[in-house]
Amino acid sequence: MRIGLDFGTTNSSAAVFDGRCVRLLNIDPRGPEPAIMRSALFISRDGAPFVGREAIDRFTEGNVGREIEYMWRYIGETEVTLAEFGTVIQALYAHVDSNTPGRLFQSLKSHLRDGGFSSTDVFGTRYTLEQLIAVILRIVLQRVEAELGQRVTGLVIGRPVHYALDPAADALAIERMRRACEIAELPPFEFLPEPTAAAFAYASTVQREQRVLVFDFGGGTLDVTVMAVTDRGVTTVLATDGVPIGGDLMDRRIVMGKLLPHFGEGATLGPRRLPLPAILLDHLSEWQSIVDLTQPRYLDIIDEAIRTGNRPKELRALRTLVRENYGLPLYETVERAKVRLSNDRSATIAMHVPGIQFEEVLERWDFERLIGPDVRAVGACVDRALAAAGLSHDEIDVVLRTGGSSRIPCFVRMLAARFGAERLQEMDVFTGVASGLAIAAAQG
Repeated sequence: MRIGLDFGTTNSSAAVFDGRCVRLLNIDPRGPEPAIMRSALFISRDGAPFVGREAIDRFTEGNVGREIEYMWRYIGETEVTLAEFGTVIQALYAHVDSNTPGRLFQSLKSHLRDGGFSSTDVFGTRYTLEQLIAVILRIVLQRVEAELGQRVTGLVIGRPVHYALDPAADALAIERMRRACEIAELPPFEFLPEPTAAAFAYASTVQREQRVLVFDFGGGTLDVTVMAVTDRGVTTVLATDGVPIGGDLMDRRIVMGKLLPHFGEGATLGPRRLPLPAILLDHLSEWQSIVDLTQPRYLDIIDEAIRTGNRPKELRALRTLVRENYGLPLYETVERAKVRLSNDRSATIAMHVPGIQFEEVLERWDFERLIGPDVRAVGACVDRALAAAGLSHDEIDVVLRTGGSSRIPCFVRMLAARFGAERLQEMDVFTGVASGLAIAAAQG
């Protein structure tokens, strides 16, 4: 039995094709939609892994609202050579969170291109990035086989057209993903660009020759594929392109562009009215990097800012955000507001928890202002793919939109302006790629 697996930055899904219809597989029994699993991993203090909705729930239940408590802990020894004393054994201690119940990892796929993220310590066990991804892949495979009642003999796994614009970083990401699959001990596997897979799913339904542009816009990347489809559903890839722009980046644009004043932006400190150190607010650009501010050296700066700053309420909100692990809830609130803007002209971003009280109305036009450079970069990517295929906009018969970010209105308008609204067609935004991968797997 061969299956398709879409391991996404934000969500993952798997499917199987029997020659007539695609069957989505329930890989997240705790999720609201079992066929769509959040690409999240939680590792408990005793080393037990949990994925999907359960991973997020365990992190939220054990961390959010819990004030971090640091203590000095012995972590080992090292040899130190001193000119006057020779080589001595030096004990090593570090400040560690003494009562955290576990670590949560999200968007691991987006770090594959980052050579600086090699490994991390999880309660005394060091995991490489590939090993963390392998844990997720192994659990997904186990769930798939349990549902199918048989062994999986092969997989076709989705991959972005480009993990990164830099060829070296792109090659690194491909190799690291391959290594993760090997560590997970997956059966024989191959990679297929995600928009190509979406085109396979569409091609199985057409009965006439068409030129198709697939606009696959997910949590981590935007991928474009231009294909020719025959009346028998045979596909030929004419060109591909992609940029590392996705829904996660849109969330960061909102946080950094609209919410920083609620956490002390603009505050001045002491009688000399010194600005709040930029490094503090820079860390709010991702929920994972907010956790870095829990280091005692940063907490000391925040406490000093509260004592001497002219915006103590907002600075105390920053301290609560950091010390009580509200970074993930903040970003989930922002993501929900972003999704609402696909249908509504405005959405309210609000947090009402002890220590953090704010409401920020985000108008759609303002959101579109924040992501203006990204819209232009995505449009340029579409145009490059067309040029590489040797086609004009008028020669495209159908534009397939898939991926959650493909619903953002300004991107829909951008496509409509180039191709005409009547040519745009939406696939299942979360499982279209998995369906195509399943078809490719059955044909392979």
